[in-house]
Amino acid sequence: FYALKNNHNIVDMVAKGITRAELKNALQQNGITLASDEIVLWYTIKSENGRIVVYKEDELYLRTSTAVNTLPKKDERELLYGITVYSKDEMNKMLQDYCS
Repeated sequence: FYALKNNHNIVDMVAKGITRAELKNALQQNGITLASDEIVLWYTIKSENGRIVVYKEDELYLRTSTAVNTLPKKDERELLYGITVYSKDEMNKMLQDYCS
């Protein structure tokens, strides 16, 4: 999935199945021009095999060594279902919170 941003706010979401370049071209054909940083991938932070992992779209992006069972139960539950974030900075901040 892609999220479209405007002034740091998510304004729309587009289903996956096309590349970032294809999305940008399709938008331009309809008179919409977006900078590359306005088309944002979804990152999903979740637990997998007892560790925190990050998916970028549907592909494994990062596997941490942080054990989920060392976190508060609330965080453990949230990671079980997965947490979606819309920027690399947001993803890095969450990982820093969980893994430090």
